[in-house]
Amino acid sequence: MSDIVERARGCPVMSFDYAKIRPYGSYRQKAMELRDDGRPIWVNTFAQGFWVVTTQELVREVYLKADIFTTDSVMAVEPETNPRHILLPLNVNPPHHRKYRNLLAPWFSQAKVKELEPLLRASARDLVEGFLPAGKVDAAWDFCALLPINSLLGAANMPMSVAPQLMQAINDFTRGFSGLEASETGGTAGMDAAVEAIHAVTDEMIAERRARPLDPKGDFYTYLTTELIEGRLLTDDEIRQIGLIYVVAGMETIRAQLGWLLYHMAKVPEDRRRVLADPSLIPAAVEESIRYYTVIWGVGRKIGQDVHWHGVDLKKGDMIYALNDAFNRDPKRFEDPDRFDLDRKMAPHLSFGFGAHSCIGMHLARTQLEVALEEFHRLIPDYAIEDSAVIEERGSEVTIQSLPLVWNAGA
Repeated sequence: MSDIVERARGCPVMSFDYAKIRPYGSYRQKAMELRDDGRPIWVNTFAQGFWVVTTQELVREVYLKADIFTTDSVMAVEPETNPRHILLPLNVNPPHHRKYRNLLAPWFSQAKVKELEPLLRASARDLVEGFLPAGKVDAAWDFCALLPINSLLGAANMPMSVAPQLMQAINDFTRGFSGLEASETGGTAGMDAAVEAIHAVTDEMIAERRARPLDPKGDFYTYLTTELIEGRLLTDDEIRQIGLIYVVAGMETIRAQLGWLLYHMAKVPEDRRRVLADPSLIPAAVEESIRYYTVIWGVGRKIGQDVHWHGVDLKKGDMIYALNDAFNRDPKRFEDPDRFDLDRKMAPHLSFGFGAHSCIGMHLARTQLEVALEEFHRLIPDYAIEDSAVIEERGSEVTIQSLPLVWNAGA
């Protein structure tokens, strides 16, 4: 800690836990404060200490200069993940990650997502029909969390019986991966156990598909166990690591983003009424929510070499945290960036990352969100946040913890 502080002389210093649960809007406010301060590089003395960058120019460099800013670890707060927690292709640096992205690309193409749209729509409709008569729902859990896990299991042709096991494991993993568990307990025992639970589900899928393969065009784990990469089959460990990112990234980010989308439509009824009157605005509403309510608040990278960078001395092994939220609200990039604008002419944002490790599931994510809002509004067009609700958010992957919505069930 003293070393990084010594090297950070001249940089502003903060001590900020970026993962803890806070009142809603706290993380957007913090990013605005850092942005408005105008200084591009900070040092955060929280945990083991790490660098923080806040301007769009430097955030872009962190994404693009993979030789300096590696994905060997993407947790700015240590302790680091161990080899059991590798996420493929995220934790593989360019150019070696490309073989895994090329392997997975057909499963996340726009054409494949189009094939999946009826399944995504049926999953959303079934959930809404289930709670519609009650006139209320905690949307954060009973819609936003259930929808992506149901959709992902269906898309991969996995049994729905594993949903409860995966739901708990994904929640525990995210607490660890975000840094929340480490800040509360000093360790990652819950995340470690969650990884083992997710791997156990994957191991069952591997064994089943190796013994009785299905059509690889329609079954994810048959595809992974039969497709060749560089002339060979994937190892079981590689499939486990792909399976881990499939469930945790696919569920948690959709859960968080859908929560913010519904929160906004409940909180700003004039925007909801515009979308209801003109459903062609739904893609714009989704895209603006992805920018405005930035779920991946920042990304961590591990410094791969000693380097003097923009006036500071980075050492191999340092961690750096690049604020996506600051990029997505940069007034040099977006006009009136702190306003949610359905008519915004969108410049590229960073919510799906940038460069080599941009999110391979972005087409699936956008379609899930659009379909979810369409189906929710088809059955529940008029809803509000319960008056007594206390809205809080967890940091890192900024996620609403509870979203009680109410409506007139007899309407």
